[in-house]
Amino acid sequence: MTSEIKKKSFSFSTKLLHWLIAGHMIGLIVSGWWIVELSFYSSWYYLAPTLHKSFGVMVFLMGLILLLNKFRKRPPPLESHTKLEKLASKFAHLLLFASLITIPVSGYIFTTFTGQNVSMFNTFDIPAVLVTSEKIRDLAIEFHIYVSYGIAVVVFVHAGGALKHHLLDKDRTLRRMLW
Repeated sequence: MTSEIKKKSFSFSTKLLHWLIAGHMIGLIVSGWWIVELSFYSSWYYLAPTLHKSFGVMVFLMGLILLLNKFRKRPPPLESHTKLEKLASKFAHLLLFASLITIPVSGYIFTTFTGQNVSMFNTFDIPAVLVTSEKIRDLAIEFHIYVSYGIAVVVFVHAGGALKHHLLDKDRTLRRMLW
C-alpha cells in the first residue's frame, strides 16, 4: 500500500473499532427489540437482558477508545464532498458518538436504580454507584428506547451515505474504512 493511499485511509485501530462497534450496535438494536417482546416464560427471559447489558458495556468502552483515538489521530480528509454532505457527515458522526455514551449510560441508570449491579457475562459485576428514583428510572428507560430507535435510523442513513458515495459518486469515502 502506498503512503498516499495510507494518508487517505483511517488507521487500522480506527477501522477495527468502527466495524466492531457497528456490528455490536446493530446486534444491540435488534436484541433490544426482541427482548421487549419476550414472555416471562421464555427460556431467554433472564439470559438475553444479561447478554444485552454486557455487550452494551463493551460498546461503551469501545466508544470511549474510539473517541480518544479520534482526538489523537486526525481523520483523512473528505475528497469531493459538497458543503451539505460535509455538514451532514459531521452531524451524523456527532449523533453516533453521543449515542455510544448516552445509550449505555441510560441503560446503566435504569438497570442499577435499585442498587443492583450489572453482571458482565456472569463473570464479574459492575457496581451500582447511582441509586435513583423510579421517576429517573422511567426517564432513563424512555431515553434508552427512543434514542436507540433514533440511532437505528442514523446508522441506516450513515451506511446508505457510504454506499451512495461508493456506488454512485465512485469516490473513496467507503474505501477509507475498508481494508
